[in-house]
Amino acid sequence: MRLALACCVAAFPVAAQTDFGALTHAERRALREEVRALLLAEPELAAPAVAPRNYAAEAYQEKAQADLALIASLTDQVLAGAPIALFTGDDCADCDRALAELEAITDTYRTTFTHHMMSDSASAALAAELGMTDPPFYVMADRILRGHMPDIVLRRYLAP
Repeated sequence: MRLALACCVAAFPVAAQTDFGALTHAERRALREEVRALLLAEPELAAPAVAPRNYAAEAYQEKAQADLALIASLTDQVLAGAPIALFTGDDCADCDRALAELEAITDTYRTTFTHHMMSDSASAALAAELGMTDPPFYVMADRILRGHMPDIVLRRYLAP
């Protein structure tokens, strides 16, 4: 099968001059069946087209791993056994709304959350270690969500 593909690739310059529109219906069907058989026999040939590499994600992979390690190192202080922590500030309308919504959601799902007021020096220090300066933001074991999150987003993360 690889030989057939190699022949097709080697003949590409010649094939590029071929008018594929001029193929008969039977010739097109035969070509389609040959290509299909090759791809079924050797699916790795189509893998790059089906699941292309995500170069952008790969570029940030090291940074993402460092962020996850940082969250893991601070889990006991930040989450304190809860699945989610909320950092809020004083005189912050978004923070008040985020707190009220998170309280309602955790009541619905019968779970808890940890609330950190950034006016408290210990909470402010944790926020600084996490690289966060603007409340509100949420911390979970595997992510940080910046800004006020809509109710539906938080429900997605807290649903069992």
